[in-house]
Amino acid sequence: MINRIILFLLILFIPLLLSAETVLLYTISQVDVVDEDQYGDLIESAVMNEFFNAGHIVFNVSVLGAVPEKGLEHFKEPASMQMAKAGGAAFLLEVSLVYSDMKGRNLPGSAKYRFIDVFSGIMIKEGSVNIDKKWIDEGALEDGLAAMGSSMASYALTFL
Repeated sequence: MINRIILFLLILFIPLLLSAETVLLYTISQVDVVDEDQYGDLIESAVMNEFFNAGHIVFNVSVLGAVPEKGLEHFKEPASMQMAKAGGAAFLLEVSLVYSDMKGRNLPGSAKYRFIDVFSGIMIKEGSVNIDKKWIDEGALEDGLAAMGSSMASYALTFL
């Protein structure tokens, strides 16, 4: 009987010990060339892997083209915040990929990010991450982009 009570209490309290947050990864890319889109996917995958490995729930949305800071005229919130609320996310990680010409290729040389608490609307952290040129010189572009994504996720995860 005691074993059953202990087992019941364990089952009841384990979810309280596992505090998973829900995060929307909202990636904005100014490049509309289909072939270049794969680079953004590499960064997104690295961010999502970091959140999954830390035990959080993350879903993503990618937007091509300029996104207005204030959202559409009839909305008071940016589209990213509206999507995060509609999806039930507690946090929003906005990533804006900045492409530049590197060795004759249009690559994401840097990424600006903002980590926002959806419920309060308070920005928790913002910054930017640049690709290390050694990754490009060594021909390991995919590893460099993954490192960018991991860095952004690590910065955001320190607040969860």
